Amino acid sequence: MYSFSKAKLTQDMAQAIISAHFGPLRRLKTYQELEEGLYNAAALLELDDDLKYVLKVAPSDDVRVLRYEHNIMQAEVGAMRLVRAQTQAPVAEIYAYDTSRQLLNNDYFLMEFLPGVPLHKLRKDLPSEAQTSIDQSIGRLAREISSINGDCFGYFAQSAAPGVSWRDVFAAMLKGILKDGEEIEVKLPLPYASLFQCLEAHFGALNEVKTPKLVHWDLWDGNIFIDPASTQISGVIDFERVLWGDPLIEVIFCDTNPQSNFSRGFGQDVLTSETQVRRRLLYNAYLYLIMIIECYYRRYTDGWQENWAREQLDTTLKAF
Repeated sequence: MYSFSKAKLTQDMAQAIISAHFGPLRRLKTYQELEEGLYNAAALLELDDDLKYVLKVAPSDDVRVLRYEHNIMQAEVGAMRLVRAQTQAPVAEIYAYDTSRQLLNNDYFLMEFLPGVPLHKLRKDLPSEAQTSIDQSIGRLAREISSINGDCFGYFAQSAAPGVSWRDVFAAMLKGILKDGEEIEVKLPLPYASLFQCLEAHFGALNEVKTPKLVHWDLWDGNIFIDPASTQISGVIDFERVLWGDPLIEVIFCDTNPQSNFSRGFGQDVLTSETQVRRRLLYNAYLYLIMIIECYYRRYTDGWQENWAREQLDTTLKAF
């Protein structure tokens, strides 16, 4: 899908990167751009020894991005390395991360190719028992990632100072996305100040969150790879939005169902209290605001995401 933020890649660029990091004798056999991502550009590289790698390239510096998106490639690389070191989650190894701008005018990294099929392409063909098992596994994956504690709340590369509460950090995150929308005059269902005040009235529910936990925050089906033969999770990708916060902010809990297979897999009481549901509604509102406002920054040609997110935001506001 077209996104204004995605850098322009060529096979020659990829070959230069391969030569720089793996030696001048290593050659590309096949080059395939991966089009599904909506922020970074990505390509699948197969070398002459049949080994495969994925190249991800950040937007150019002159591309205007949302406030929370600053330094998210740095965050993704750091989080992937941390999760690989401290969990059993199937996360790709990072082979190179380059911010020197000597080969490209963009930051980039090379990572291991993970086998499998994205779950969103496979789910409709899976029996219900397999879907149940996979969703519970995703819940366990979210719990395993959130077993890593941090010192500060906030986005991985933009964390607050030690001691700043989750309530204050979330308020700043919400103000940030609203400022992004206000600056380019995105129309929302309420005036910006009124929308913040509507949500702020429920911030008391955030006081329960005391410990910064690592959260992937984008465990939707497209970021989960499945081995079709075993129907086991073979990989998890796209740590771009990773943050230190409340595990309940993970997108698998969007529907606020305490009996979902995701919740059962997570294995702890989630969405079982009124304050937990209120927290989740706040996180939903924040997510849908991002999904609406990013459409204007990335200049999507397809209006599906914006229309869907606006409907979900209206439903969330009514739920309050």
